[in-house]
Amino acid sequence: MDNIKIDFMNVISNVFTSVMKAQEEYIRHSDYRNLSLTEMHVLEAVKKESFPTMGNVSARLKITIGTLTTNVKTIIKKGYLTKKPYPKDHRFIILSLTPLGEEALKVHDQFHQEIIHILDHAIPESEFAFVYNAFQQVQDEVKTFNDELKAKK
Repeated sequence: MDNIKIDFMNVISNVFTSVMKAQEEYIRHSDYRNLSLTEMHVLEAVKKESFPTMGNVSARLKITIGTLTTNVKTIIKKGYLTKKPYPKDHRFIILSLTPLGEEALKVHDQFHQEIIHILDHAIPESEFAFVYNAFQQVQDEVKTFNDELKAKK
């Protein structure tokens, strides 16, 4: 039984890696091939964040503000993002998508729809809730494990 669990861990790892590589290829074959996958994820985080400050976006992405700053500078130069001081408090820098950034995210969303189609094909509807709940529990337990590791430092 332990071998199947090890194999399952390998499958999870391989699926994650394969999806990320497929996403890179998907972007590379789009009109937005000058964006990296990381840059696309920055755009996605800006869109999803209700108050898209540098701090909030970096926290959502689980990266440092320095790393985000480097990415943001590049994305701004490419015309996908803007940043400006928050009018009510100039200590905050607000990020926002340009119309070009909004269009680029549509490609990202299309890719996610393709992956959903793959899930629909691979997992019977009657089993989907079970698989989802199992992965949700694994995610929660891995997060707890990670938090415990960080607390040991």
